[in-house]
Order: sequence, then structure tokens, then C-alpha cells
Amino acid sequence: MNLKLLLNYIYYNEMIKRIYNMFFNLLSQIFSFISIGITILFVRILISLFLVLRKLFIRKNFYRKNILFLEVFPVDNSGYQYRAKKWAELLNKNGFHCEVLTLIEEKSEFDKAIKGKNLSRFFIYSIRKRFKQCLYARNFETVIVRRELLLFNDYGNLFMEKFLLKIHLNVILDFDDDIAAAKNNPRKITSLYGKLLLEDGNKFNNSLRLYRRFIVASDYLKQRVLEENPTLPPENICVIPTCVDYDHYPPKQYPLKLDKITFGWIGGDHNYPMLDRLIPILNRLSEKYSFRLIVIGGKEYKRPVTFELEFLPWSLESEVENLYKIDVGLMPLTDSLKSRGKGGFKLLQYMGLGIVSVASAITINKQIVDDGLNSLLVYDWDEWEYKLTLILKNQINLQQMGSMARLKISKFYTFDANREKYLSFISTIKQQ
Repeated sequence: MNLKLLLNYIYYNEMIKRIYNMFFNLLSQIFSFISIGITILFVRILISLFLVLRKLFIRKNFYRKNILFLEVFPVDNSGYQYRAKKWAELLNKNGFHCEVLTLIEEKSEFDKAIKGKNLSRFFIYSIRKRFKQCLYARNFETVIVRRELLLFNDYGNLFMEKFLLKIHLNVILDFDDDIAAAKNNPRKITSLYGKLLLEDGNKFNNSLRLYRRFIVASDYLKQRVLEENPTLPPENICVIPTCVDYDHYPPKQYPLKLDKITFGWIGGDHNYPMLDRLIPILNRLSEKYSFRLIVIGGKEYKRPVTFELEFLPWSLESEVENLYKIDVGLMPLTDSLKSRGKGGFKLLQYMGLGIVSVASAITINKQIVDDGLNSLLVYDWDEWEYKLTLILKNQINLQQMGSMARLKISKFYTFDANREKYLSFISTIKQQ
């Protein structure tokens, strides 16, 4: 009898704990909802007030070569480095005054914020900080927005973008990926939470209709802008590829004969599924040939393989050193809208250092690679085994092909190669 009472006590005690936890989780969600809603409402009221008095807040006596970059990623992110920081440094050397502002400076703090349990705090923080930065932008002749103003936050129906475009006359949107495809937009907003907070299920496409000037990484992305914004003059879109800065690094040196090829892949862990498609092919090849694969990324990459697999954590400081360990860079892609919108950055990294690459023949990859001359293109998944076999059989002159790869990148995909085009686009922007 005592045992039965004890079991009943434990059971009801556990039930009370569950109800207690459910109640406080619900309260937490309600509080987050109210907090975001109040913040958005408050900022929108402030925006409305500023728009009524906007003549007071558009400064005319600014230094004409002031440029502000509004970046979403932290300073040691590759996107920050190659689409904002490097260009700001180059512009500063050419008589401009540039600043780069982001949401969170340190990557560790950024990762903690977006991966934390209370993501609503990051949203609220982002709204407040961006609002201040938009006001600060009045001190600059030109503002370049990288990708979007509020990362991972589709709430508020693009009110921050609309505000910036109302109080500033020269705003450029810069992007190097089809973000709409990456986010599977357009999508329907079905949750009450999303509807109440004016969540935009087609945010990036809608932003393409708002802006009047663009810097994009490929002709494909230029066409994407014109599809969404057909009345836009094409000259308002400048195609500047993501550029690399490897001139001060020596090119990759290959021995006359490699006993063991090292394949390599670099990228974010959200792109691991692309690499996963190659694993069965590499497993089959390992039955005949000896090789290894180096993966440079975020989260550790572990898979059931029959060859040597080495994972190297990515960092800006070790990036080039680790890339030199690769003999052949890999860039597998599926033929999707997301893949077509990519800027070919992996290829630029490999080939810029004189590393031979094998890449899927998707959009910009076909512009970067001259198949068989400076790297290899693969047109379907069955062809991957054939092209990799050519390399494993030493039927490709890696040193010669790598030298041609570096030459191609130096000619078309460096900051120096695109400097005049970039400067011309920035300098010829006239206020309306």
C-alpha cells in the first residue's frame, strides 16, 4: 500500500512539473511575441514621425565620397571580408571615406545570439541597432546594404528597408546569392504569430522591387533583379563578382607525380548535403585508388567512408594555409534555383591559389571554368566518377592546369581586375 502511494505521488509530482514547465514555456513565448510586437510598433511610430519631418533629417552638406556599408555578418565572416571589408579598404585608398557597420562584431557572440534559445532578443536588438545605423547613414553620400538589413528576421513587412530608402537618396543593395531561393520564397504565412507580426514570406523578392540600384555577383542575379523589377534601367545594376585577394600568396606547387591525391571541399555546414552526394562516388573510387578528402567547414564532418577523411575547422586566419593542403578542389551542386544563384566563390578560392578544381556545370561555374584548360566541369552526377578518375590516373597535368586557373582568376576575379568598374559605378551615381 505504501508503495502504491509512493508511485502515485511520483506520478502526480511529475505531472505537476510538466504542467508547470508547459505554463512557463507558454508565458515565455507570449512575452517574446509581445516584446517583438511592441518593438516593431515603437520603431514604426518613430519611423512615421521621422518621415513626416524627413527634410530635417536628410543632410545635404556631407562629404561627397562618404560610403557606408551595412553588413549583416560579423567581421570574420567570408562574406563580410570579400563583399564589404576589402572593397571599403580599396575605396579608402582611392580617395573615399568608407565605414562598415554590422549587427554583431564578434563571430562567437553572433553565433551565440542566433543559436540561443531566446532568438527574439536578437531580433529586438537587431531592430534597435539597425534603426540607429539608418539614422547614422544620413552622414554618407552612398549606403551599400549587404544582402538584407535584418538577418533571419522577416517580421515587419520590410519596414526598415522602406525607412532607409525614404530618408536616404543613394542606397545600393549588394548580394552574391539568390537569397529568395535559399529561403524557399515565396512561402505562405500560415501561423497566427507570423500574421500578427506582418511576417513577409517573400521578403527578398519584395526587397528587389524596393531598391533602385544594385551590385550583384553574376549575370544570372542581374536577370533575377530585372524579373522582379522590370521597369528598372539595366545600367542601375552593376555585375561585380565576389573577388579574391591572393596576389601576395604564391601559387600552388605540384610535384611531378602525386602518389596520393588530396581532394578538398570548403564551405558552410548548411551546404554539406551537396558534398554528401559525392560520398558514394568517392567510396567506389577508393576500391581502386588511394586518396584522401579534406573538408574545411563549420561543424565537424563525419560520414561512413572507405577512404581517409580529414576535417579542418574553418577560420579566416587558417583558410589559405588549409587550402594549400588540397590538390584538387571540389564543388558539387544540384541543378536548382538555389545553385543557379550562387556566385562560384569556392571555385574562386581554389583557382585563385592555382588549385585545380572539379565543379558542376551550373551557371557562373561555366563562366569561371574553361573546361579542360584551367579546371574541369561536370555536367551530371555520373560524370563525376569519370573526371575524378582522370585525375587519380595522373592523366591531368595539375601544375599546368593550376597555373592557367590562377591566370583566369587574376584576369577577371580579383579586386584589381574589377576596381575601375566598381569605382565608376559608385562615382557616377547621381542623387535624384
